[in-house]
Amino acid sequence: MSDNNSFLSNYNKNSDDEPSDHMTVGEADAGYKYEQKSAFVRPQKRNGAPSGKKPPKYLIPIIAAAAVVAVIVIVLVLLLNRGIEVIDLTGWELTDAQLWANENGVLLMTEDEYNDAFDAGQVTGQDIAPGAVIGKGDFLSLTVSLGHDLSVTLPLPDIMAMTMDEVETWAEQNYMTKVRITTEFSDTVAPEHVIRYEVNDDTVTGDVVRRDTPIYIIVSKGPEDEAAIQVTVPDFKTMTISECYVFAGENSLILIIDEQYDDYVPKDSVISQSVKAAEKVVKGTEITLVVSKGAMITVPDFSDYSKEKAASVAGDLGIPVVVIEKYSGYSAGAFISQSIAAGTVYEDEDYLELRYSLGNSIVLSSFVGQTRDAIESWASGLNAQGTSITIKSTYTQSSQPSGTIIYQDKANTVIGVRATINITVSSGRVVYVPDFVAPEGSGYGAAVTRETAIAMCEEVGLIPIFAEESKAGRLPGEVWYQSAAAGTEITEGATITLKYVPANVTVTVPDFTGKTEAEVLSGGYDSTLTIVFADADEYVAEQEGRVVDQSLAAGSTVASGSTVTLYIGPES
Repeated sequence: MSDNNSFLSNYNKNSDDEPSDHMTVGEADAGYKYEQKSAFVRPQKRNGAPSGKKPPKYLIPIIAAAAVVAVIVIVLVLLLNRGIEVIDLTGWELTDAQLWANENGVLLMTEDEYNDAFDAGQVTGQDIAPGAVIGKGDFLSLTVSLGHDLSVTLPLPDIMAMTMDEVETWAEQNYMTKVRITTEFSDTVAPEHVIRYEVNDDTVTGDVVRRDTPIYIIVSKGPEDEAAIQVTVPDFKTMTISECYVFAGENSLILIIDEQYDDYVPKDSVISQSVKAAEKVVKGTEITLVVSKGAMITVPDFSDYSKEKAASVAGDLGIPVVVIEKYSGYSAGAFISQSIAAGTVYEDEDYLELRYSLGNSIVLSSFVGQTRDAIESWASGLNAQGTSITIKSTYTQSSQPSGTIIYQDKANTVIGVRATINITVSSGRVVYVPDFVAPEGSGYGAAVTRETAIAMCEEVGLIPIFAEESKAGRLPGEVWYQSAAAGTEITEGATITLKYVPANVTVTVPDFTGKTEAEVLSGGYDSTLTIVFADADEYVAEQEGRVVDQSLAAGSTVASGSTVTLYIGPES
């Protein structure tokens, strides 16, 4: 407490000893080394507040803390803004180099190259030397290895004169990626020496190969001694058939499989073997295995079973079964036949078909008003189930569309199998062939063009087939031939061939304004255009009975025979 009181007394004393307005700074505080007159004017005291006093003591720690924070911030800014010293990234994995760059704010650029000294993905060089300083955000270029360039070619050595170690050394030193070495016994080639080799690449020419050329090399293991060719026979009864085959293949044994039924040994299990287990045999020995086919299954007589019971019995015996239902002379649900005779021994992969009757009563509806295809489709579906229904058709002309059934001798009744249904089918109504050919020289007013012929055929229900063919004396686009004479009776929907002159001529539309109908007709314009007259909607003074408008603009170019409508001014 005494220290605090002393501090307060000194603080108050110092406050009372403030320099006067006329004192110099040096006079007020001998600790300062300079003199300066203060330009500060002490403010007047207000509301009794002390003037010129030091801040309260509780603000001192806050001010000190703020100063420390400011110093730390300045230090951090200086540290963060200083340069990054580049390290030697050669030999680094690219992913590790990217982590270093991310941590230090450096941007990486990479360029790939083949390199035998570095594995794929390793950095082989950099454009800025280690120790150099760069700024954050600067770029650093790295060269990254793609590994060995497998397209490099090299001469093929004399492999036949090499040992296996020499081949392996050559392949390793030259980065050969597809050299495969296998061994086999040989009585003529010394151990570890090459017996033969194969270069499996059709693109290889001469003695030059690529690093990725497939080369298969067979090296000698020397002669096979007697002990090496002996095999200890296992207990095949403890092995599956697939395991037996694997063992035989690996030890050059020949298996002969003899299958037989057995009520006790599970299917595909070995019952016995011709050579006892633990005996030694030479490679190439034949061994017979008797394999179980499982218990013998005799196909029962299913005629005494319903289709539901039959399926259950077959399933219990392990016989795959397919139940087929079809119409027959038997009553519905009756057994018809089975595909495997009763008492036959069932063989693997056989399947049994059981046929049951759907009865011999078939409901026949009326198809009158429907197409012949409808009743044919119905009969076809039933015939697939054994009904043998026959559809007999006769045709007659009628007002009904072609192909429509207009009569059925059996309808809305029940029929049996092998029944015959007689139907009468409409061949369509009779129509009369129009006259498509106008007298020669009639002009477009009377001539029938292709477009007009289409409309005429639609009206009577005929199908036109057009043939473009020139004809002297006929106008472009004019029909000059029809395959059926005008007035001939023909069935609706029939085809008729019409020949017409190619419409490959163009004409210029005249100006018909002011002409009368008689003047137009006498002017011969119908030899180039199809003229149609119509009444104009509005009265035009002094143009009564004369053309006041036309559908095709005067001076325009159109195909010969095109229709132009001329509007005649009405009387007032």
